[in-house]
Amino acid sequence: MEGRLWAGTAKVDITPPLTIPYLGYVPRQARFEGVHDPLHARALVLDDGRQQVALVTADSIGYSHAILGPGRHFREEVCRQVERRTGISPERVMVAASHAHSTPETLNITDLLEVPQALGWLEDLTGRLAGAAAAAQQALQPARIKAGRGRAEGIAANRRQLLRDGRFYQPAHGAPPSPVVRPGRVDEEVGVVLVEFEDGTCSVLANFACHPVTVQVQPLVSADYPGVACSLVEQTVPGCRHCLFTQGADGDLNPRRGDTRDFGDVSRYGQILGGEIMKVVAGLGFVEVEAGEPVLGAAIAEVLLPGRDLPSPEPFRQAAARERAAAEKAEDSGARFAALNQARGAEEALRTIAMGAGPVQTLVQVLRLGGVALVGCPGELFVELGLEIKQQAVAPFPFVVGYANDYVGYLSTPAAFEEGGYETSLGPWCLVGPEGGRRVVDAGLSLVRRLWMERG
Repeated sequence: MEGRLWAGTAKVDITPPLTIPYLGYVPRQARFEGVHDPLHARALVLDDGRQQVALVTADSIGYSHAILGPGRHFREEVCRQVERRTGISPERVMVAASHAHSTPETLNITDLLEVPQALGWLEDLTGRLAGAAAAAQQALQPARIKAGRGRAEGIAANRRQLLRDGRFYQPAHGAPPSPVVRPGRVDEEVGVVLVEFEDGTCSVLANFACHPVTVQVQPLVSADYPGVACSLVEQTVPGCRHCLFTQGADGDLNPRRGDTRDFGDVSRYGQILGGEIMKVVAGLGFVEVEAGEPVLGAAIAEVLLPGRDLPSPEPFRQAAARERAAAEKAEDSGARFAALNQARGAEEALRTIAMGAGPVQTLVQVLRLGGVALVGCPGELFVELGLEIKQQAVAPFPFVVGYANDYVGYLSTPAAFEEGGYETSLGPWCLVGPEGGRRVVDAGLSLVRRLWMERG
């Protein structure tokens, strides 16, 4: 195979049984009632004659390494199965999630193993993710890759727009109550990698940044707008085998209409994104030049992210007890829900404190696909930091892949951490301190430089 590129893609169903909960409000582990649209894992395996690399993408909220319980590591178990079935070593395997919120709660915000059926389902899931990579390897055939960029406007808005009175504002909430003094940034770039097979078929890898929360906290399984976009591409682009989606640096980006629970909005966002992906793919059909030399590479680094400062747990214990008592005495469902919600917040602060203030060990990884750098970040990187990676990376086509290999919560800028807000509040969604995002960016840029210095 040396001197030419081979590629294969595959798709497997990972729709959960209805016994596996999603992340609700009250109760926090809410139960699904049905399936609006199925969930899938898709995989891409590439071989340049020297090595193979694998990307596995999933319609999932994300995978904390800790969800299998003490002494086990989710990504390691997936990668060991991939290696056993394909021979591809773990450092050359990236596992990434779309962050769709109408999917099982696998972020370790709650203890999923409290659910009796959860462990068996998670172990089955590791096999399905690995199976997608194995099936993609079995489909290897001569191919070439091209890369391009588009823009999908009208989907994302910054959810931390700053008002003159110091509050944060989201456009989904209507007219701002005071003037907006900082609208915040967005990243409307759509990154596209087109894999053209010798038999005339193709597969597509797309990258875009916006929280898939349109239909969160409702009882139907859904892949949200990325699922619509991928299905549209697969059904419409002639000869398309599969369309993989990777989430970008979406830490402070929400859909422009917020979490409406409206599947019509899901369809609209998916059509905007899918239409732009197809536009870029069509344009690449006229291009004969590949996305750089057919060179593959992978680099991975363990990084220690400084933990956040933690307060005394006692005020939170008192608050949780007080709110639980208030919920028992509440005379109407609204007051009871409000009290339980406050109790949940205090209890999640206690859960975070119990995790400890030490540094958080995680992974940053880069896959090189010709001229494309997939910079895998283990959480919810703020858009400003994602744009910095794109601007400074030496690769011709740098794409930020959030929710890759692990979940350590929000990765903000130091200024945003100081400002506060939900993203940096005390909870399992924010395990690292103000410098965590900066360290992820530095590690990612360093790995890109290493891969490009190795082969040019």
